[in-house]
Amino acid sequence: MHAEDRAAIADTIYAYAYAWDGQDLEAYLKVYTEDAVWEAFAAGASQAEIHLPNREAIRKWAEERLARRKGKFVSRHFQTNIVYDHLDRDSARTRTMVLVTHQGVDDAVPSLMLSAVCIDEHRRTPEGWRMRRRSVYHDRHTPYVTST
Repeated sequence: MHAEDRAAIADTIYAYAYAWDGQDLEAYLKVYTEDAVWEAFAAGASQAEIHLPNREAIRKWAEERLARRKGKFVSRHFQTNIVYDHLDRDSARTRTMVLVTHQGVDDAVPSLMLSAVCIDEHRRTPEGWRMRRRSVYHDRHTPYVTST
């Protein structure tokens, strides 16, 4: 595994969080390949609660979600403990632990909203490493938190 590739992939994972939490839709979309897939699973589920089959579906979903939360709360995605399960010249697979907090505009402190593990497939592109698939596996059995 090349240290430069590992660092570039980690930077993509971190860019995902900063873009989403900063409500920067274009920066958020930049972390994905054109044929990217995004999906979320409740704990123990074999079927995704949310399945977005391409970047345009990711865009539409993100636009709606970010618009609903604007001016109400901020989120912080803490993505840590990245494990590289696979890394070759043009593709990689990682697991990343995630904690998400929300802090309402009138809240003194943030609240923990969820924890999860993200399994990401990455692809080297002419623009650098991008996410080809993000599968979010929540640690809770109840339906996906709609405001994250």
